[in-house]
Amino acid sequence: MENFRNYSQTKGIYHDELVFQGSFTAQSGYDLMKEAIQNLGDQLPPAFFAASDSLAIGALRALQEAGISLPDRVSLISFNDTSLTKQVYPPLSSITVYTEEMGRAGMDILNKEVLHGRKIPSLTMLGTRLTLRESTRNE
Repeated sequence: MENFRNYSQTKGIYHDELVFQGSFTAQSGYDLMKEAIQNLGDQLPPAFFAASDSLAIGALRALQEAGISLPDRVSLISFNDTSLTKQVYPPLSSITVYTEEMGRAGMDILNKEVLHGRKIPSLTMLGTRLTLRESTRNE
């Protein structure tokens, strides 16, 4: 969260009142989106990013209960692109994480630590892809 905040502040686009934090559950996403709808009313931003698919699914439910149309009024994008993103309506746009690549990288790090008998500092870059579906507007 700190990196997101710092980056957004350097770009001049950070607004504390538009950041909602909770646990990575559908219930948390639901509660946080209800809070956003209540606090922001007609001033909802045009798009929301949820840090997990579960959060996004809960947020989607709250938006639908409030009669807020996706993607006409609000776009919603999630992170992880689990199979759940395709099982809701509208299907969620999501950041796809290459979990096989993540697993291989994790095993490489673990093997090095076991081999050397100590923790080895490392930086691993993993690829991602934006998978667009019906929860976001294409403009």
